[in-house]
This record gives sequence, C-alpha cells and structure tokens, in this order.
Amino acid sequence: MKKYRCPNARLPGKLYRIHHPESRTTYSENGGFLAADNTKIYNEDSEEEFKQDIVRQFSWDYRGPLPFISLFSGREHAENWGLKEPWQGQRPYPVTKQWTLFTINTEVLEDAVFFSLKELVEDQQVQIPDAAKQHIHGAYICLHRIPAAAINDQTNPNQVLLDRDDRYWERKAAQLDYDYLDGSYDSEREALQENWNTIIEKNIEDAW
Repeated sequence: MKKYRCPNARLPGKLYRIHHPESRTTYSENGGFLAADNTKIYNEDSEEEFKQDIVRQFSWDYRGPLPFISLFSGREHAENWGLKEPWQGQRPYPVTKQWTLFTINTEVLEDAVFFSLKELVEDQQVQIPDAAKQHIHGAYICLHRIPAAAINDQTNPNQVLLDRDDRYWERKAAQLDYDYLDGSYDSEREALQENWNTIIEKNIEDAW
C-alpha cells in the first residue's frame, strides 16, 4: 500500500484535530490518540477494502471501528469545523462546546503512516461523500495512533473564539498600516478598508 502513503517529508509541520464526544478515536493524556481499530493493516491484496474504509471514515452514517485518525492541515479550517459541531446532527437539545482543538507536531512522527485525502481523491480516484468534499484540500488521516509526545497544544472552544478575534484584529491593524504607508487617505482609505473587511468576512463564510 506504499503508493497510497503521503511521505512524511511532505507533511505540514503542524496538523490539527478536533476531538469531540462522538469521536470514534479515543484520547488519553498519556497515550495520545488511538484509532477505534488500532490493529488492522492493509496489504497489496486489500486495495479495495482500503478505499472502502477511507469512504467510511468520511461517512457520518458509518459507526463501525476504523484504523484512521482524521486531521486538518489548517488551523482555521479545523476551528470552523469544530465551531459548527456537525456531529450534533438534528438533536433538539445539543450539549455544545464539548470539544477540544489539538495541535500536533508532525516532525516527531517519523514512523507514523499518513495519507493525504487530496491525493487519494485526485490521484487514486477514491470517491468520498459529497458532504466531505469541502475537506479534500486540507485533510490528512493517520493510521492507528498519534503518541502524546507529538501533541503540542490543546485549546477549548472559548479560547478558540478569543484567538480568532485576536487574529482578525491583527489582520485589520496590518491592513490599516498598509493603507497609511500606501498613501491612501480619508474616504479612499475607508473604501479600501470596507472592501478588506468584506473579503475577510466572505473568506470566513466560505471556509464553513
């Protein structure tokens, strides 16, 4: 199954995981993340089974044990998904904000096995559900486990919201500085700032 693997040298330096109460993957402070099925392996004769399990990994209606741990390559992508809490479904009285954003250092995962969803879909023609296609360009999956030593940080939902606000105002301040240095003043500068705010808001909406 080597042709499906994403070489660790091509991984982003950091990956992000949203861990929530409905996660099939388990987490412990000492052990890190452990996939629901942490013994299953794939050989050259199980190619179709591997592809089917990838599809199942991204299918909400499949609740059987799988050997994968889902991850995001972008922090804001992970935050957006966590804040939406799609695992709540149509519950009339959902218990919200029961999730954690984990930051994972891939540089210490030399022996871990990773797959890029983008490469599986575009190069290997794996057909994932339509609802999961929003994640194609930013999702990775890890086989079996991620040790606690690779976890750099964990953030609760309230802190995620505060961090997002901080980043927004940093971007806004940077743009104001750019406008000033660029010689855009008064109404012209206000117009530029309004356009910039619209772009930021649209990017946030599109990322959902």
